[in-house]
Amino acid sequence: MARVVCRSLRLAVRRAVTAGVVTVGVVTACAVTAVTGPGAARADVPAWLPSCCGHERYAVADWLFMQRDNATSIGSLVLDGDTQQTVIAGADLRATVAPGIRLLVGERREHDRGWEIGYLGVYGMFADATATGAGNLEIAPPLSSAVESFAGNSTARATYGSNLNSAEVNMLSSDRWVGRVRESAYSLERWPGVVTVDWLAGFRWAGLDETAAVSLAAPDDLEPSDYAVRASSHLFGAQLGLRGRVDHGRWALEGLGKAALAGSVMQQGQDPIVDTITGDVYRDWSGGSTGGVGGIFDIAVSLVHRFNDTWSLRVGYTSLWLAGVALAPDQFDFSTDDDAGTAVRRGSSIWLGGGTLGLEAAW
Repeated sequence: MARVVCRSLRLAVRRAVTAGVVTVGVVTACAVTAVTGPGAARADVPAWLPSCCGHERYAVADWLFMQRDNATSIGSLVLDGDTQQTVIAGADLRATVAPGIRLLVGERREHDRGWEIGYLGVYGMFADATATGAGNLEIAPPLSSAVESFAGNSTARATYGSNLNSAEVNMLSSDRWVGRVRESAYSLERWPGVVTVDWLAGFRWAGLDETAAVSLAAPDDLEPSDYAVRASSHLFGAQLGLRGRVDHGRWALEGLGKAALAGSVMQQGQDPIVDTITGDVYRDWSGGSTGGVGGIFDIAVSLVHRFNDTWSLRVGYTSLWLAGVALAPDQFDFSTDDDAGTAVRRGSSIWLGGGTLGLEAAW
């Protein structure tokens, strides 16, 4: 630790002199203190000294355990045909915790500049809801009246699946301050602290791919009657962010916030609807696409424990919000119009949040 602080302080000499904060002799004395212990520093040395970040590379791999909300606006999916009461609604499709990964590789160069490349993915977000009846279940009208196999069923199931991928490229502008070693009876106070602030600016992309389906069957049906849809949203735009980190001994606390104003391209597609009783194709494949404006916002906090000069363990929490997307369940179109299934219902959002566990390397 003393070697790292000494190197940072040597790099700080030029900036400290230029800013008129301390003299070369003072910084040198503080550097000696970092190596030899307290007592060698002058009393007029500031508690925190500005320091160049030096040249270092870093990599992070976090495993994510994410829970997402359900912001679908679709109402009834399956009804009781006798009472016209909803038995499965869009709000019933609540996903369980899904796994994911976050990867980050970057480099801080001399003169407080650097770069980083990141990837985030959450896979297999899935939800379903089921209902049973006595030959009285039907899909939402008026489609249930137009397709014979969508009415008079005894079992119904709705499913909803999602996958999220995101990538980013950022330039860094970093500031770092190194704390002066204190004379103290407490060992923790004799460890120098390091505060690092990274300003980020770059490009962000996020892709959300979703599927949803409603399946109904009567007791004597050989195959169920299905209505399946797909939706995809691609967000891309400029991003700004701020990351702060406080290192003290073998521990560090890191916080991150980023926001991207993005353009959005959304598409939806619907499988052909086939009446399994008559064999007729009621509606051919249909779909549509549109554009809009959205956003990508995330925050994260991590507690880091350093094993050695290179490796650290990370544990924390992360949250991600996407705005201006098209969700698959919202694309169900139960109308019987000629252009049914061609519009893209957009303007929705999703939120994901959960714990993280990972490794960090710096060299």
